Amino acid sequence: MSFFKTNDGVRLHYQFDGNYDQPVVVLLGGYTSMITTWTAQVDDFKQAGFRILRFEYRNHGQSEQTDKGLRISRLAMDLQNLLVYLHVEDFSLVGHSMGAMVASQYISLFGDQHVKALVTEDQTPKMLNEDGWQYGVADSSFKEISQIADDFPKTKLVRQTIDKELKQQVSAGYVPFNFKKNRPLMVDGIVQDWRDVVANERIPHLFLAGSESPLYPVGHAQAGRDLQQVKNSAVHIFEGSGHIPHLEFYNEFNRIVIEFIAKNQ
Repeated sequence: MSFFKTNDGVRLHYQFDGNYDQPVVVLLGGYTSMITTWTAQVDDFKQAGFRILRFEYRNHGQSEQTDKGLRISRLAMDLQNLLVYLHVEDFSLVGHSMGAMVASQYISLFGDQHVKALVTEDQTPKMLNEDGWQYGVADSSFKEISQIADDFPKTKLVRQTIDKELKQQVSAGYVPFNFKKNRPLMVDGIVQDWRDVVANERIPHLFLAGSESPLYPVGHAQAGRDLQQVKNSAVHIFEGSGHIPHLEFYNEFNRIVIEFIAKNQ
């Protein structure tokens, strides 16, 4: 296992797979995730000629437990710290759920000049609904923030049965997640609005959604695409999938994402 320390002194776990001279793809997991959540992606991406970088956020997996920095902006800074530590200059970003938030916050803070392509998986740029935006959590508003945060741990995120062997691989080395301790991180993500970031991106962006997502209406992917007018951007819907297409339909996910990133290197 490999570790590094962020500029605020937190020890984070990461893994870098593939040949050093290959294009880098950074896989950013969701809330509660470990790097093993991307088990079904690593071999296919490596065979396609990419180097895969994964890391576990503070309080996730093998990374250090802490009470500080439990906000999306700090996770984006942690990503920047890791990229600098590893001397990675150009890369593509694939963000699932909260990982998409981290990707958007990274671009907000550091720009997209080093990002070749961006893929966001089943994550709306704004979780709370309001007049003119109805692509967040159903029946949500600022009044329901606390309820949304409380309901998430009880929500079944997948609609398809995950292959038994893959499920075992994803669960390998499982470290219990402290929902109470990390509630500030969840709340911070709920109240954010990255629509302006999406609208000002200059890079190809693939918006992915599960047609049966328990969190968001499937139209959020096209709504995000409508904000972002870059020529090579696209939308793909995983029919029958819940919130985690990269596990529920991993073969389709790998094919679509690899093709998109390869086309936009």
